[in-house]
Amino acid sequence: MRFRSFDSLNVFRTVSELMSFTAAGEALNMSKSAVSYQIAKLEDQLGLRLFERRHTHIYLTAEGEQLRGAAKHHLGRIETVIREIKAPSEQPLCVGAHSWLISQWLSPRLSSFSRANPDISLKVEPINTKTDLQNHALDLSIFWCDPSVEDMEVEILLNSNTRPLASPDTAARVEALGIENAIQEIPLLPDASGMAAWRDWHALAGLTFAPKKNALALPDANTRLQAIIAGNGLGMQDELAEPEIESGRLVWLSDIAISNFAYCIVQPAKPTASPATELFKVWITTQGK
Repeated sequence: MRFRSFDSLNVFRTVSELMSFTAAGEALNMSKSAVSYQIAKLEDQLGLRLFERRHTHIYLTAEGEQLRGAAKHHLGRIETVIREIKAPSEQPLCVGAHSWLISQWLSPRLSSFSRANPDISLKVEPINTKTDLQNHALDLSIFWCDPSVEDMEVEILLNSNTRPLASPDTAARVEALGIENAIQEIPLLPDASGMAAWRDWHALAGLTFAPKKNALALPDANTRLQAIIAGNGLGMQDELAEPEIESGRLVWLSDIAISNFAYCIVQPAKPTASPATELFKVWITTQGK
């Protein structure tokens, strides 16, 4: 059977990046129910379950993980070609941002930009790696990096220190063992950089880096957060996790934090930025203050 549900596939790509039907709806300017309908439609056509739904959280199935990689790459390339051949006046303002930043910080603020600039069509693309920056035709991006060593020209938008955290039950176990013993007994969950953040934190804390070898690798920050909440190990997250701390779902394990990373504004090397891009840059900069 010929595949026809490309709209649903695009919705799936966004949900799989943000791991939230609500955040995906805000990014796509759709209602949560419309997002759910598109995902159900896609699952029905494929005859596959792409997400597992547990309480208030969603998780990708093995088939969903496989489809996410293909959809992200190929839809991104198609969008790049379309943007290159369309007249500039017809193109929406395309902004890329780390999926974690979109769900935790950017999505609740986008409505204010749209209200202030009703004539600007805005599209938000989840990006998590430098490859993502290349796979999408972006007018502006917000990228998580160390600005002191980055080889791109960046402008700091938001400083957000990173430190270990865990679920309350796991945190109680850490307290009983002592943090030096706990970080060798309890799995440390890697992020998109692998174990680099954990290595840096150990060095700051003056502790020996000797993690268990059975760590669960979850590069996507939203998925990793749910695994930490579920008690699957200790995680390294930045201060955008504060709502989960305040709700009691997570607990910071130390006051020692990595402070050299930040969310930075990145613009492609173009002769001139569009007026819409400049408006968005001014607006997003004020949001970061």
